[in-house]
Amino acid sequence: MSLADVQREVPRTFFHVLGGVFLAIIGYALQSPTNKIVLGAFFLTSVSVDTARLYSQGFSRLIQPVLGPFMRPSEAARITGTPAFTGGIFLAFLLFSKHAALASVIPLIIGDRAAVLVGKGFGRIRIGSKTLEGSLACLLITILAYLFIRKMWPSLLPFGIVILIIAAVAGTLAEMLPRPFNDNLTIPLTVGFILAVFSG
Repeated sequence: MSLADVQREVPRTFFHVLGGVFLAIIGYALQSPTNKIVLGAFFLTSVSVDTARLYSQGFSRLIQPVLGPFMRPSEAARITGTPAFTGGIFLAFLLFSKHAALASVIPLIIGDRAAVLVGKGFGRIRIGSKTLEGSLACLLITILAYLFIRKMWPSLLPFGIVILIIAAVAGTLAEMLPRPFNDNLTIPLTVGFILAVFSG
């Protein structure tokens, strides 16, 4: 177990989950095309901020106190995961129905974070750059989240339990893909496609 690795991921996890929930609410609650326009604006803003940070030292020094706690050391000199994350949520609501889009971003928002935390803290069995333990955590948390939301707010996820389990498995497999695949994009696109196919 690497407790230090897990601790370093805690601020990023809060940022990832809270930001993802906020964007998912925007995507689901706002009418189309307003939701797509707003999510697209968040995506373009994240791209612009990251690009400016890399090419302007002055802007980088200005924004570092805000973004620094949520960045990994390896992201200091390259694009962070934020543009792909906001882009993944934007594409989900752009390409799929609201219900399918919402279901497709759930494994991205919480399942992926579970995979990171469990993988870094308890992962022993390597699968490429990922771990079996992390992937199982992603699958379990996603299924539990689906079941909880379906129980509490059934209108949000009008899919059968079997279909949701298939979607959770698909999202987990997408999360496991190695680079150059980015799971911020592969998870929502894969799950959204599966739900679109199986729900007709």
